[in-house]
Amino acid sequence: MIASEYAARAAGLVEHVVETQLPALREAASMVAASIAGGGVLQAFGTGHSRIVTLELAGRAGGLVPVGMLAVKDLVMFGGEDPAAILDPTYERESGLAGRIYALARPRPQDVFLIVSNSGINAAVVEMAHLVRDRGHGLVAITSLAHTRSAAARSTDGPRLADLADVVIDNGAPEGDAAIELTPGVRIGAVSSLTGVLAAQILTELVCRELLELGERPPVYLSANLAAGDEHNRMILERYHERVRPIEP
Repeated sequence: MIASEYAARAAGLVEHVVETQLPALREAASMVAASIAGGGVLQAFGTGHSRIVTLELAGRAGGLVPVGMLAVKDLVMFGGEDPAAILDPTYERESGLAGRIYALARPRPQDVFLIVSNSGINAAVVEMAHLVRDRGHGLVAITSLAHTRSAAARSTDGPRLADLADVVIDNGAPEGDAAIELTPGVRIGAVSSLTGVLAAQILTELVCRELLELGERPPVYLSANLAAGDEHNRMILERYHERVRPIEP
């Protein structure tokens, strides 16, 4: 018997992703594999806690090398923005951020984008989705359909992330993300990071398998904590010179 309600919910959500999202994950994997085989990079963007999922994809032992992690902090690290400007947790609602982040990344036409947002409603992710579509990139979304379609969601104008993506992967999170009601008005147990990371790892596996079917050796990282790791990673990264930024330590 599971003593934790969160553990029980987590097990159910893992089952949800595996049973219902594999078709979408396979479709996304085909897009990404074709991009990588054609010299492209997977550009992964998220704000807030959704960055956990993009970080799982970028610079990860056993993960794909051609993954660029895009984030609001790029405006500081690569764009000269004052760090104080991005400390407001509602900054992701500001219009105009997406275009600046996109420009700093300098994507190529064959790149595919993965945008992660539980709500799918904030300006940074919606504007990035519009920009990606307008530039002709393929677009995969990981989002909560329950939240983005909920009448309780914060009101915004225009489409949501799920309305703009070529492929939508539902993370199964409830509206508001917190899955456990301890007492009326007190909810805990956010689940979107858990299911988002699961989706990211399944996507990585499926992309690598598709690359093998295409006759391509999957370009994946070896742990830097193995003796051969640094040299292995250096040699692969040479193929993506200036296309993939290092993640922070």
